Amino acid sequence: MDRLLHTTAIRSSDPIDPEVAAFHAQQRVVDLVVGTPLFRPDILRRQAHGHVDLPRLREGGVDLVGFTIATRHPDLRGTLSTPHFWSQGLSRRQLTSDMAIARALLDRIGGWMGASRGLLYSVRSRSDLDRVGRPGQGVGVFVGVQGGHALEGDLGNLAELRDRGVLMVAPAHIMDNALVGSNTGRRSGGLTGYGREAVAEIQRLGMLVDLAHMSVAGIEDTLPLLHRPFLLSHTGFTRLSHAGSRIPGRRFTPRHRNLADREARIVAEAGGLIGVTLSTRLLGGDDLDAVRRTVDVGLELAGYRGLALGSDMDGALRMVCDAAGLPAVTAALLRGGLDRETVSALLGGNALAILRATLP
Repeated sequence: MDRLLHTTAIRSSDPIDPEVAAFHAQQRVVDLVVGTPLFRPDILRRQAHGHVDLPRLREGGVDLVGFTIATRHPDLRGTLSTPHFWSQGLSRRQLTSDMAIARALLDRIGGWMGASRGLLYSVRSRSDLDRVGRPGQGVGVFVGVQGGHALEGDLGNLAELRDRGVLMVAPAHIMDNALVGSNTGRRSGGLTGYGREAVAEIQRLGMLVDLAHMSVAGIEDTLPLLHRPFLLSHTGFTRLSHAGSRIPGRRFTPRHRNLADREARIVAEAGGLIGVTLSTRLLGGDDLDAVRRTVDVGLELAGYRGLALGSDMDGALRMVCDAAGLPAVTAALLRGGLDRETVSALLGGNALAILRATLP
């Protein structure tokens, strides 16, 4: 599944103009969403497949990465989750519940950091954030959870996740749950009473509320409740990619998954940061021009302070490039006419600002 799903459209080995490469190397690059913990037990060695490993993160100039964890797919029954995680070596004990799976994946990330000899380090405070991008500091790591069903109906589990380094929580994922409807769910309903309690607790604990995968009704219900920094970590825009499915009842399509102009505007007007994916399906194209077009739309809808990079690499989607190819993205944005200040804000400046406003 890893080899089948995690392909790329362009090669990361293609040469980059030396001046652009130097500019990219000077940036503090942040990717808000990378799904590698869900698919690969090892990240420290270079892999012949997939999008992300430590050598490619370093080659791509990534200074801070948000590893994401999710506990069930493709539905609340977890039809594929148990065999998928079992195939990666999780024990029967680790597969007994959503929180058990979350703990196992957090252990996996912690193991990577421990074995990296400082090349991966945890970012949990502003002082940790100060290390990001400094020479010799390696790649910083924070963690996000997608899908409030991971809480198992117990808001007390949020405190445990925060203590384990989770900084970002998306109440929704690819299916409806007890907190909120998903934009690819069957009902796509709004925020429930339990979901409102969860949003309040996420903020009380000092974590970021992530609106990614949330239904339109869910976004509208959640925005008035937010009094701390928040984001929508990874998306494309319906204006550019709105393909449906030939399979009846199939809702995990760009038409449902992407963000419409109206929702993008209300998220940005409320102060939210929007992460731009590098998924070819969600961008509506399989080349760097598709990235540029999506960023242009994002700038129109959210302004240059409202966009960040949320690639969703290793998230079961084909990408324009892998982590090592990010300098090519920078080159395409500059070639498309964006000024360096805007590109710098998109690559990491805006994400670092919201993290600094969130971390203790």
